[in-house]
Amino acid sequence: MSAGSASPPTERSGVDPLALERLIGVRSSKPSFYAAWRDKSARLDHTIETLERISSALCAAPAGPVAVCDAVVEAAARHFDARWAAMVFSGEDFGVGTARMFVHTSDGVIQRWAVPPQMIARLTEQTLAVKGPVLADRDEGFEFGGEPAVIVAAPMPVHGRQAGILVVGLPDGVEVAPSDVSILVTLANHAGVALHNAALFQENGRRSAELERRSSELEGTLRRLEQAGRRQLLSEERNRIARELHDSVAQHLLTIGMNLEWCRRHESTSSPVLERVLAAQALARSAVDEIREVIFELSSDGQIELPRALRDVIEDVEAGTRLQIGLRVYGATQPMAATTQHALLQIAREALFNVARHARAHHAWVTLRWRPQVVSLAVADDGSGNHRKLQHQLFMSRPDGDHLGLAGIAERVRGVGGASWFEGRRGGGVKLRVEVPLGAAVDLD
Repeated sequence: MSAGSASPPTERSGVDPLALERLIGVRSSKPSFYAAWRDKSARLDHTIETLERISSALCAAPAGPVAVCDAVVEAAARHFDARWAAMVFSGEDFGVGTARMFVHTSDGVIQRWAVPPQMIARLTEQTLAVKGPVLADRDEGFEFGGEPAVIVAAPMPVHGRQAGILVVGLPDGVEVAPSDVSILVTLANHAGVALHNAALFQENGRRSAELERRSSELEGTLRRLEQAGRRQLLSEERNRIARELHDSVAQHLLTIGMNLEWCRRHESTSSPVLERVLAAQALARSAVDEIREVIFELSSDGQIELPRALRDVIEDVEAGTRLQIGLRVYGATQPMAATTQHALLQIAREALFNVARHARAHHAWVTLRWRPQVVSLAVADDGSGNHRKLQHQLFMSRPDGDHLGLAGIAERVRGVGGASWFEGRRGGGVKLRVEVPLGAAVDLD
């Protein structure tokens, strides 16, 4: 062979025999190369599968903390081919309820325990104390599930605090490789973070639902406020119209009625004018009644305070007469139907007008008394009326022309299902008493 020809390669002297092993991870000697390569390849495939399971487990956060716990213990049990795997909490529950231990058994069932067994509790204390992985076997008194096992535990840190441990129980006699311990530690570390994220995700969902609920409530409140505002504007306008009717039209009609009453008293009973005066007086009173009903309906939708309304009635009567009228109220105000309240006001008005016209009284007193389930109204005077005669006219409900108001009183009392009667007043005069059950239906049509 000429000097310029290539010579076959020869083994270099001084080459490190472990270089290839460090490069590919297996020994390259001919007798064991293939078997070592297959073992290493199987381990690599198993590790990749484990990483996929771990990834899936850690991505279960949106499903909630319980789903994360289930997925993590299942991933640990499958990677180590363990008899059981467990996640144990030392304090904080991370939204998993009352469960303090999640166990994946060899038959694939996941159990949730509220109180960990004493052995697991002791192992948890030891693992958290050393703040690192713990390897134990039955010689150290660690048995769980009724079978001897090699136990590997790793702490589960969350933001600088130890939340619990992740532990697997391996068949007795199994040799635990350092890489397996590293995988368990890695899984425990990431499981703590995933649990924290799941708890935050769950809390965020709860707060989002709460915010949505409150937003819905606020929208409903806003709608109700808008409706209330519209009702308030309408009520204010109704009250304004009612005040104008009260201060102008009603007062004018009352003045007309009083003037007609003066004419009636000074006109001879045989005069042809008297009939016209009485007719005009009846029309004026009818108009006043209608105006009062309109005012009542307009004033706060018929829901005005009864004592205040009685004071308005008294002021109206006093304005057109020389009668001095007092008002006394006893007991706590109770709710009543608007129609019942309206009837009582009209009864008081009719009674006071009768006193002003016929009793020759100087004073009158209106008494409103609230009792359980009953409200009573009394109108008394110091005039010269005969209570027996008035009671007879009230009972017969047949007015004689001088007592048109008594017919209206009797009709309204019957409409509210109440009772009324006249009685003598101590010191002179008469008293009209009316008692009405609260809540009684009224039909004035």
